[in-house]
Amino acid sequence: MLRGGRVIDPAFEIDGAYDVLVIDGEVEALEPSGILKPPADAVVIGCAGLWVVPGLIDVHVHLRDPGFPQKETIRSGLRAAAAGGFTTVAAMANTSPVDDTPAIARYMLEQAQAARATRLIPVSAVTKGLVGRELVDFAAMAEAGARLYSDDGIPIDDEAILVEAFRAAVRVNFAISLHEEDRALTGHGACHAGEVAKRLGVAGIPVAAEARRVRRDLAIAVGAGAPVHIAHVSTAESIELVRAARKRGANVTCEATPHHFMLDDGAFARYGPNAKMAPPLRSREDVAALHAALADGTIDVIASDHAPHDPVSKHMDRLASLFPGDRDAARLSSDDAEILASAANGIVGLETSLGLALELVDRGVIDAARMVALMAANPARLLRLDAQGTLAPGACGDITVIDPKAEWTVDPARFISMSRNTPFSGRRLKGNAAYTIVAGEIVHATRPLAELNRT
Repeated sequence: MLRGGRVIDPAFEIDGAYDVLVIDGEVEALEPSGILKPPADAVVIGCAGLWVVPGLIDVHVHLRDPGFPQKETIRSGLRAAAAGGFTTVAAMANTSPVDDTPAIARYMLEQAQAARATRLIPVSAVTKGLVGRELVDFAAMAEAGARLYSDDGIPIDDEAILVEAFRAAVRVNFAISLHEEDRALTGHGACHAGEVAKRLGVAGIPVAAEARRVRRDLAIAVGAGAPVHIAHVSTAESIELVRAARKRGANVTCEATPHHFMLDDGAFARYGPNAKMAPPLRSREDVAALHAALADGTIDVIASDHAPHDPVSKHMDRLASLFPGDRDAARLSSDDAEILASAANGIVGLETSLGLALELVDRGVIDAARMVALMAANPARLLRLDAQGTLAPGACGDITVIDPKAEWTVDPARFISMSRNTPFSGRRLKGNAAYTIVAGEIVHATRPLAELNRT
């Protein structure tokens, strides 16, 4: 039983002092504090000063397993997720081999079960091999456990294939998550097309590279009447396109990442390869637009886009000394600019997402209930997880207990993830996951378990 915490459950408009009783992996009761009597021999967690929320769900992570054990494994990734407060993550399909068959989905689920940590949902590829030519068997992948479809990392260029994919998505009633990028406009760009790119002497990626595809794909989704999810929106223009599509009746959701709503392209000048991602960090004006969209409901989900990479993939041997982190890099040579452009995209995020989202709460950009909606209730709705995203009686006993006052410093050397690629090293954050509970079992704790009471 969790006693005396501030329970925040936006799905049922609850925000106050409640006790939560979990029995046999499900929420048995939720009552104002002091009413519930725990069963004999129950474990009681005192939650005074803590927030008790539905288990956090990350709809966009890369666990690199199978295929890239030097970057991450399912075991290390799920343990990192638990440390970050996540009780469920959706793992993208760009593995090797690609998750485009039931056999690979089953492998991922077997590895997750053995890890005994956070739950895993395999995200099915949309097209076989992620090459954009032939659809996977949507029904077979759903049967194997997929609840989302994505070729993330690679845009679906062929409009006819995308139309066919949306029709298949309608039949299985799961959404397609789209990586929106016009590669003809991205070219060999390394960062946002702006003053930072000019100063560093690197090719820039224009806003239109994302927005043009968002416009096209939302129009196709509206025509098909299909559920569509726009991954990692990064621009004000994309946000306006989502708003307009909803007015036309589109069944569209979208997500934003902590790195896109906490950093602008100035961070790229300081951190280089550890701030290189697709889409790139954008302008201050785009960051402000993301904040407004997080607050007003245009953005539905906060997702980490956890993308672990080893130093070789990031070319750190050549680039690390050029980006000291405490000041902007000097203009790069043409050779170094080329090497930077070829560095792998993405950063780790599972262990920092909650702390960064809480910074938005602390700054008054969003309130606590909105954060929980963005990180639990709405992700559960996107993945059609009816028993998650709430603490109502009968829901599964997935719970995140948050200490909103815990102060800590991001130290990549202490990450549970196998990778260290982050631009947030040394950043002071306030708030972390005190306990992560999956089906009533504690899978991560920042406080000694010996402190728990047993009645």
